[in-house]
Amino acid sequence: MNHDLMLTNARIVLEDRVVEGALRIEDGRIAGIDEGRTMVRGGDDLEGDLLLPGLIDLHTDALESHLQPRRGVHWDGVAAAVAHDAVTVAAGITTVFDALCVGQVAGRAAHEESLDGMLGGLMEARSLGLLCADHLVHLRCEVTDPEVARLLETRIAHPLVRLVSVMDHAPGHRQMKDATMLRDTWMIGANGMTPDEADREIDALIERSRSVAPAMREKVVAMAHLREIAVASHDDETVEHIELAADLGIDIAEFPTTAEAARVAHTRGIAVLMGGPNLVRGGSHSGNVAAGELARAGVLDALMSDYIMSSMLMGAFTLAGKQFGWDLPRAIATVTANPARVAGLRDRGRIAAGQRADLVHVRMAGERPLVKGVWRAGARVY
Repeated sequence: MNHDLMLTNARIVLEDRVVEGALRIEDGRIAGIDEGRTMVRGGDDLEGDLLLPGLIDLHTDALESHLQPRRGVHWDGVAAAVAHDAVTVAAGITTVFDALCVGQVAGRAAHEESLDGMLGGLMEARSLGLLCADHLVHLRCEVTDPEVARLLETRIAHPLVRLVSVMDHAPGHRQMKDATMLRDTWMIGANGMTPDEADREIDALIERSRSVAPAMREKVVAMAHLREIAVASHDDETVEHIELAADLGIDIAEFPTTAEAARVAHTRGIAVLMGGPNLVRGGSHSGNVAAGELARAGVLDALMSDYIMSSMLMGAFTLAGKQFGWDLPRAIATVTANPARVAGLRDRGRIAAGQRADLVHVRMAGERPLVKGVWRAGARVY
């Protein structure tokens, strides 16, 4: 489709600087930048506001909450996808990797019906032209489940799958160092287990982490690499965790739980990704390392929305604020160019000639960024 457009009077955030001028879009791609104040009849005047590349979110759990808004409630897959998409574009995100769980996770059963409902809902909504953002899929694989490789095998070929991660939620390490939180909050509170059931499941998880997870981790990574899909390791805590990931050829460390793990990952060339809520709130709600600490250490590569879609844009501007003092292009890269590079998306994430015209118009309200407009492939979607 032809979406010829001129966005004028903008402060355009490039990879290395911010320029004032106009952006020309032809056939859904960026045709060029005209620096200086340009008044064009029919152009969209941004009134001196910021123009950013569309945000790229490699990990959000939000779709699951739309499909299962309460325990035991399963909503229509297409309706869930459309509702989630509306929140996504309102946050300035034009490419989103919806993170879907594969396998049993810490007492929550492996609901194949829910997994396939989300995949089917996304595909149907996409085919009907109901989605504004570009939705891809991130399959989160629980390697303590002996069935995870089988569950993944029939779904990894899905055309939307572009990222796979390996997780081990057994208590005593990684994200689940505190078994009490896992037992009381997740198993009993969220999943309705009795205390005795929770205790038995914790013992079983610890055993499967020792006896099942190593082989399942290797199988999952091999299956992803066979299809040239990027792989992330989830909640790395120790040097040994990072070394294991590096030995397996894993590309990404998402949500490392300690500064030591993040530093070693950075040294080994593994991209370090953290949650936007952690950065904006000033720390992890689970008691793990603060994203801000990694930013100050120079080992933070990218932000993800995790469980709050608006946290990506807020997180980037937090990095560009007084607390951290990053220049704006460097801060914006954590939610645009860097995740694009990590995911192998070469056609987006930067404002440059030939790139897809995925763009966000941002106006500052004090220190808060507000999304005023969103374009995907040159077409306005918000």
